[in-house]
Amino acid sequence: WLLCRSNHLSSLPIDSSFFIHIIMAEDAEMRNKMKTYWQVHKPSLESMMLSDQAVYLAENEQNEIISYLPNYRGKKVLELGAGIGRFTSRLAVVAGHVTAVDFMESYIQENKKDNGHLGNIDFKTADVTKLDYPPGSFDIVFSNWLLMYLTDVEVEALMGRVLTWLKPGGYLFMRESCYHQSGNKKRDENPTFYRTPLQYSQMLQRQYDAVADTNFKIIKGKNIITYIQYHGNPNQLCFVAQSQQSKNDGSGVGHQARQYTIEGIKQYERMYGHNYICTGGEQTTRNFASRLGLSPGQRVLDVGCGTGGSAFFMARHYGAYVHGIDLSTNMIHLAIERDGKQEIEIKKKLQFEITDVLETCYDESSYDVIYCRDAVPHIQDKEILFQKFYRWLKPGGKMFMTDFCLGKTPMSEDFKAYMFNRRGYSLQSIESCRSALEKAGFKQVVAEDRSQQLVTIHKQEVETFIPTEEAFVAEFSRRDFNDLVKTWTDVIHWTEDGQMAWGSFTVTK
Repeated sequence: WLLCRSNHLSSLPIDSSFFIHIIMAEDAEMRNKMKTYWQVHKPSLESMMLSDQAVYLAENEQNEIISYLPNYRGKKVLELGAGIGRFTSRLAVVAGHVTAVDFMESYIQENKKDNGHLGNIDFKTADVTKLDYPPGSFDIVFSNWLLMYLTDVEVEALMGRVLTWLKPGGYLFMRESCYHQSGNKKRDENPTFYRTPLQYSQMLQRQYDAVADTNFKIIKGKNIITYIQYHGNPNQLCFVAQSQQSKNDGSGVGHQARQYTIEGIKQYERMYGHNYICTGGEQTTRNFASRLGLSPGQRVLDVGCGTGGSAFFMARHYGAYVHGIDLSTNMIHLAIERDGKQEIEIKKKLQFEITDVLETCYDESSYDVIYCRDAVPHIQDKEILFQKFYRWLKPGGKMFMTDFCLGKTPMSEDFKAYMFNRRGYSLQSIESCRSALEKAGFKQVVAEDRSQQLVTIHKQEVETFIPTEEAFVAEFSRRDFNDLVKTWTDVIHWTEDGQMAWGSFTVTK
């Protein structure tokens, strides 16, 4: 029965009509519950945000969300769950055309009263679970606080249809409350589904249109900074996903997705320490952070933040505001989940974002410190990366990074097979990295060869890990245990042999 509920109806056996009728009846009952739920709330800003503090949140939240959208100038936009139109007007003044949909007639009428004069909006009262459009109808589908009012089956079915409605290369923007209720408006009944961000991303990644040979790729995602600053609430999440050709391009993104599964990340943490995916874990973080001259209120960009260990450390021990970014959706989901368990004063200092650092753009001179631990090997174009670091850093600001580098000894076949084929790393020598930083504009670059420190730390990590074999195998597998030990042992060998080096780089702008 549970399997029937979690799969599309088309996958059910022919003789399962009894279960189909039950499912349809349950979904109809849920839809009636949702309608009754929203009929209680009059169409207003406070009811849309389910918060009596909506007037303080609305403008900042709207600006943040609109600025996070891909370019929609002159485009065709489908707005799902449009409500009274607090985003409809912002979309319509830039887009070529907006189709605003909501299943509450009173809300759509309020929207039409306020925004009908714009002339490029179609207003439609409809249940999104029954909505349909021809393939390739829209450039962007915008969904704000909608999916949490749909069942899992309905969400997946809708995502599948959205994939067909989008033009090639089109975008889906979705924003939801995760984990728990956010607004403070009293609710006698609350039939809302508070999923985890990981559940939403897994739903997106399961979508595939066999006819168009397309699927969704998550381009970026983050928790909403407005809610973090006002309430210390990191659980307002948004994603931007793009319709793309389904073929695997063999890029570094593919390597990372294979390397950093949820299970793989948790295995690495058994070596590095909880919340850490970097050499030495908290030990090296404590040492390196002490060199940065951090003070309360400074802004830190943590590039390749992993599951958030360094960000939590700098926020807690130095009072810094830390913006952690990582290309791995799984890393960020774990970081956000753990962020939600911190004290409120720590929550207010942290934001985590899924993004490709080479594709993202932040304001010039935004950060006092840029911190990057062992993430650069994943990035091919280091020249562009360092140029971005230079632009984002304030004058007088500091950047610190560690990097796996090429040593001076010729590479063995097993080294090349692991580093380039299995991991897809892009490695350079310590000297080449120093030169690239100087070329980007940094004048004060201190490059240090920390290879011996890497060997010492990795030996300590293996020594500590070996006695945990029984517990590790019980949770994962013996093969995983042996693979981790072999990887660490190989890295120790390659570093002692001079094929690999570990460099640190401290620079001042």
